[in-house]
Amino acid sequence: MKKHSVKAGVKRLNDCKARALTLLPQGLLSILRKLKSTPDQEVRILLLGLDNGGKTTLLKQLASEDISHITPTQGFNIKSVQSQGFKLNVWDIGGQRKIRPYWRNYFENTDVLIYVIDSADRKRFEETGQELAELLDEEKLSGVPVLIFANKQDLLTAAPASEIAEGLNLHTIRDRIWQIQSCSALTGEGIQVNHCESVSSASILFNTYLC
Repeated sequence: MKKHSVKAGVKRLNDCKARALTLLPQGLLSILRKLKSTPDQEVRILLLGLDNGGKTTLLKQLASEDISHITPTQGFNIKSVQSQGFKLNVWDIGGQRKIRPYWRNYFENTDVLIYVIDSADRKRFEETGQELAELLDEEKLSGVPVLIFANKQDLLTAAPASEIAEGLNLHTIRDRIWQIQSCSALTGEGIQVNHCESVSSASILFNTYLC
């Protein structure tokens, strides 16, 4: 095998990795486009929801990180995700009952609120609905667009997003942009798509496809 063909193959592989994009969820992308028209603007996103809803797993999926080891968030996580002309600074705040009173400390300058619901935990629908209603009444979050992720759709007991929207009376929201989106933070469905051109590595070692 010629050296120049090996180098060319490696270069194509590296170029492919450089072009790999994390595509944002359609609901979030739609909100961001309405919110920010100028590319490369920073967006501050507040990620909230009850404990065990899957917020941290969702955030790691959004950032294309490993989700094999997830522990309950006792304080907060911050991640920056660069994608499709947006730099997202995402604040993931713990959802335990004792932590929720501190949520308001993070409301300032929020551009988008993401609220995650465990679609399979029907016993807590009333509780999660109350918390969401209180958030929407907060003055510092007035008019802030909200994206609700109906998470854990991979479970057979999960309620569909339409049922959750009806149960939470989301249709009554008139003071802001809002969307509800089905997803599974575990499988990544509804959260992200990793896109990369298929690159033949035959010129490197084997006749396989990478990316």
